[in-house]
Amino acid sequence: MVVAGQQQARLWTFLETGLFRELGVPALVVSLVLFVSAMTLLGANVSELRSGYARMQQTNTALLQIAMVNADILRVEMTVRGYTLSGDPSYLSWLKKTNDGLQKRLIILEKLAGDDPDERADAVMLKKLLDAHATYFERMAQMALTDRDRVVTEMVDYSKKVKRRPIENLLTDMRNDETRRLSEQQHDAETRVVNAYRNALAISLLALLLGAIGFALVIHDRRIGRNRT
Repeated sequence: MVVAGQQQARLWTFLETGLFRELGVPALVVSLVLFVSAMTLLGANVSELRSGYARMQQTNTALLQIAMVNADILRVEMTVRGYTLSGDPSYLSWLKKTNDGLQKRLIILEKLAGDDPDERADAVMLKKLLDAHATYFERMAQMALTDRDRVVTEMVDYSKKVKRRPIENLLTDMRNDETRRLSEQQHDAETRVVNAYRNALAISLLALLLGAIGFALVIHDRRIGRNRT
């Protein structure tokens, strides 16, 4: 206990000499600035989390639209087959509705692509393939009642030649790109958040340390001043 008291006395004697006695208030000011900086960094971290969430939501939306495009092109084919077999005109309204839905999905994908050249190129190519797909099956629907055998033959031939394959390959590539992009976004967001949190924590600890030192120096300086008077 005596040794500890002597060391503490030596410390205060050292602090009372030189510039250390004058550093109490500046240390408190620096501590306050650091604390505000840490809070600002945490605020930016929250903003980054929101931006990252928005980017992931955008990618998830693109993945959903890609999946629905794949489902819709199959629905177009099944609708035309149904019309060919039954002659029920309600199939034509379903065909139009599905094709209109495909066009809306293309618009959404084009908007989601933004300024990304690869995504925009994929969206342009997809539109071209879907237009050709729609034209082919609209022609099949027009011939369904007048030349049923030819329609059946051509649609079977269409399936055997797998003319749908370019669309499916493109959709697979787009889905893989979006999945990879989502994984990269999640990793980058997590990395930025962890780094920002660590930096904010380090700055906060430094601010607390400087604040404690500055407060102790100010209190000690006032105490010495009172003793002298």
